[in-house]
Parts: sequence; C-alpha cells; structure tokens
Amino acid sequence: MELYQMTEQFNELFDRFDEIDNYIPDTDEFGRYIDGNGEIIEDLEAFREKLRSAWFDTLVGLEAEFNDKAENIAVYLKSLYIEAAAMHDEEKTLKARRMVIEQRADRLKKHLIKSMNAIGVKKIDMPRARLTIRKNPESVIVDDELGFIRWAQENANMLLKVKLPDIKKAETKRLIQAGESLPYVHLDRTESLIIK
Repeated sequence: MELYQMTEQFNELFDRFDEIDNYIPDTDEFGRYIDGNGEIIEDLEAFREKLRSAWFDTLVGLEAEFNDKAENIAVYLKSLYIEAAAMHDEEKTLKARRMVIEQRADRLKKHLIKSMNAIGVKKIDMPRARLTIRKNPESVIVDDELGFIRWAQENANMLLKVKLPDIKKAETKRLIQAGESLPYVHLDRTESLIIK
C-alpha cells in the first residue's frame, strides 16, 4: 500500500471515530437494537466500547504499517543522500584532476605555438594530427578594471552590465523579528524532515 493510500485510510478512520460515539444501530420489529448481522445488542454502550476497541486496534495496525513504510523510505533516502554525497566528492576530485590536465594541455599548446612561431611554421600536416596556427578574433583585455568602470560610468554607461543588488536576508529577518514592518517581504516557516 502506498503512503497516500495510508493517509486516506487514516483520514477515513478518524472520521469514523465520531460516528462510533454517535452510533445508533438499527432495531428489529420489537424495537431491540441489532448489529449488521441481525444479532441483538443487549448493551448498547458495551457494543460501542467494542467498536471503539476495534477502531483502536485498526489504528495501531495502520500506524505500525505506516511507520514501517516511513522507515523503509527513510532508509532509502539515507542511501540516496550518501550516494549523492559520494558523487559530489567524486565530482570535486574529477574537476580538480580535469583542471590539472587542462592546465597541462594549455601550457603545452602555448609552448608548441611559441616553438612553431619561432621557426616560422604556421601549418604541419601529419598522418595522426594536423596543426594550424590561425589568428583569433580580437578580444578586449582590461588593464585596469576599476579605472575602466569609473570612466564608463561617467562617459559610456552602456559598456557596463549592471546587476541588481543582493538582499541581506539575515538582516531583513532580524528587523522583521524585532517588529519592523517592511513592505514586499514576510517571514515564512517551512518544515524539514530529519533522518538519522
């Protein structure tokens, strides 16, 4: 049974609790209370107590089944988090190794370009590799970033990309908690699941 089905069963079960307290059984032709099988109910309150007891037994059984299901999901969640953490660690290791290899390749490539330029060779065509030195498109090299930004703000603002300022959420939270009324923001409390 799925968790959502169990949740529905819990809701139905709790709805039935009030029905048990207010339960009035059918009567036979003599006005005596009878149960669903047509058996005479001698003591209505004892019968209701029996129904309550069955209700509690059902609740305990459903709760145990729900707890087992929740535990299985929690164990699976823990294994997923462990697997994700291992992948994250492996990603960091692979990224570091990739960067070392890329840096080695870049240094070797620059050395090869320098050596080919030194002897005046722009193209080499061999069976396993073809090498060609070509001119790349021009790119902007910024010699003084702060100096250029100041100049552009005064003379050519369209050369700058402007970002929205970041909201200091911790400071904003502190002010709201202190009783400040701030527009366009509010505090919200979410829930999290702790699995140990």
